[in-house]
Amino acid sequence: MRILVLHAWLKGNLGDVLQLSVLLSALRELKPRVLDLAGHPAQPAGATAEVLRLADRYLPDTFPWYWKLSPPAVGRAVLEPWWRARRRAFFARYDAIVCAPGPYLADYDARVTSALCDIDVAADLGRPLVLSSHSIGPLQSDGLAEVGRATVRIAREPATLDYLTERGIPAVSSADYAFLYPYGGIQGHEPIPPPYRLVFLRSNNLDGDRLKLENGALFDGLHQIAEPGDPLVLATSDVRRDGRFLARAAGSLGVRWVACRSIEELVLLMRPASSVVSDRYHPAICAAALGRPAQVLLNREPHKMQGLKRLLAEHPLEELQELARAGLRAVQDALRGCR
Repeated sequence: MRILVLHAWLKGNLGDVLQLSVLLSALRELKPRVLDLAGHPAQPAGATAEVLRLADRYLPDTFPWYWKLSPPAVGRAVLEPWWRARRRAFFARYDAIVCAPGPYLADYDARVTSALCDIDVAADLGRPLVLSSHSIGPLQSDGLAEVGRATVRIAREPATLDYLTERGIPAVSSADYAFLYPYGGIQGHEPIPPPYRLVFLRSNNLDGDRLKLENGALFDGLHQIAEPGDPLVLATSDVRRDGRFLARAAGSLGVRWVACRSIEELVLLMRPASSVVSDRYHPAICAAALGRPAQVLLNREPHKMQGLKRLLAEHPLEELQELARAGLRAVQDALRGCR
């Protein structure tokens, strides 16, 4: 069996490393003849080395951003036929296509147009295509129809599951694969001495100029986002995107900030923390997996964050891990007939 894992995002966001490592390890259990990984950028970040080791080859495969941004008539007449022809030739070399986990199947994401087209191309070729662990929506009706053509849809949180089932599209109830990452194997010393509490903030979610500390509580304007407690430390699992924002915010607040550039750094920072607040998805998952109290802040990806908030509120860790295993089993079962 020849498997292609498509749409990998390898720019250094540690969440992508967590979920892709677990997914590729599960695909390796099928003993495929070929397991290739295609994604962006052409030169992956150093933090993604463990993901790359699990694949036979890494194939640079940049999303055509210009397609989403071009006039619709140009896209339909010129870009889409060109894209489909290239993808047919690419996909024909494989027996099955697996879309890497993520929240990119939503109208607000520039990647959505080409990603939905890929589902169509695979279906027309008769190749199984698995949406392996996704937050999906909102989508227009034509986008939902394309999602419906996938062989299997793994919903990594209940907001996506509800969104799809309410529209007549079956999906497998799961949880993010990062709940299954082998955190226990990571050993080392904490990078800063406790006690402290962590706040992970995205650069494109809150206005840094509105952040303020009052009596130990962190506020976004008038809205409290972190209660008083141990000394506050700002952190990120995506230094490339958040580094400048957090450096400026930490300087304004008079607190420390930490850039986690590897899974090891993330885990060693989080283990001693008294609590974790995050508007980034995977730091909240990592906190829960390590037994740290986790508070989820909503951001501009509603299904993703609302669904995660529900998962953490409604399920203990053992149930979350079993949900994630159920998603992986569904992926494996969908591919076993492709040998």
